[in-house]
Amino acid sequence: MCAAVLLLVLWPAAPVPVRASTSIRVGVVREADRVSIVFDRPVGLIAGPLVSLRLEPGAYDFVARAAGIEVAGAGTRFENTIRLSPTEGGRLYIGIRPYRGLLELRRTASGRLTVINEVDLEEYLYGVLKMEVDPEWPADALKAQAVAARTLALQSMGRFASEGYDVRATTDTQVYGGISAEDPRTTAAVEDTRGEIMTYEGRPIFAAYHSDSGGYTESSELVWGGRYPYLQAVPDPYSTGAPNHEWIVRMDLPAFEERLRRAGRSANGITGIEVVETTPSGRVGLVRITGAQGVATVKGTDLRAIMGATLLRSTLFIVRITPDEQPLVEFLGRGSGHGVGLSQWGARGMAAAGRNYAEILKYYYTGISLETH
Repeated sequence: MCAAVLLLVLWPAAPVPVRASTSIRVGVVREADRVSIVFDRPVGLIAGPLVSLRLEPGAYDFVARAAGIEVAGAGTRFENTIRLSPTEGGRLYIGIRPYRGLLELRRTASGRLTVINEVDLEEYLYGVLKMEVDPEWPADALKAQAVAARTLALQSMGRFASEGYDVRATTDTQVYGGISAEDPRTTAAVEDTRGEIMTYEGRPIFAAYHSDSGGYTESSELVWGGRYPYLQAVPDPYSTGAPNHEWIVRMDLPAFEERLRRAGRSANGITGIEVVETTPSGRVGLVRITGAQGVATVKGTDLRAIMGATLLRSTLFIVRITPDEQPLVEFLGRGSGHGVGLSQWGARGMAAAGRNYAEILKYYYTGISLETH
């Protein structure tokens, strides 16, 4: 799964009020010199209060210039913001990827282009769910993911306002692939839960989720430092079956030392590494590293960031230096992701056991309510 959960992908920001609009602005291209946009039907172009024209179907290259945005080859130049709206039934493509809604191109302060997809919130979710969970999973697991993704989107509104949009199309928020990422089964999950969100004390929650808890979820304050009463650790016997539920990582000792040095940590002549503190869920709290320059401690979450979240899939691991002639640093771990909130594989397991999506959500998010916004 491509859960929006890699380390600081989901952030411990304070909840924000839901705004009235049901549309969301998604940053789908950031800081590009040139963007190719294709449409199969006429498109309306608006650039500032005085420019409104019609573009015929075709492929257009938009290029950032010193004085604004230029349509390459046409000699036409516009102000720093262009909005493209398809006629009824039309779609806008960035390269070969189609999108619902409209596209806005902005020339940024760095002289490059950012492209924003302004789209209905529910249609945005159509393009999120398949990127996060397998459409073949039980329907209630898909519904739980739909409610979590919708809640996170609403709670994220305005997070990137300084860049002109609400959310990014990457794991910085949650992965969004436009129409190419849609599937009838995940779309049905969105429609079956249309408008439904999780709240705590009347506000949308920070709906953190991850791929696989490894058997026990984690409390938010032990990952990000901020405590959310609804993001507390719970036993998770349902989170099983993931392809990488158990994993092993081995790395040459010099390569491990180099990663530490690049992160600004003293790391020469390492002779020992051990876990010296764990959290109540069993995750690594502190690691002690012994070397030629003495002893240093590193937080488990920091070590995962140093190593990379694709390498250290979670902080639920044990570690040692092997006694080989050429010593290796060896990590044996379980689970994938930060462990906070909904476990996607756990939701799958609960749904397979007959639990409905409301039960799933209330298990992983303590004390929440389900409401329609």
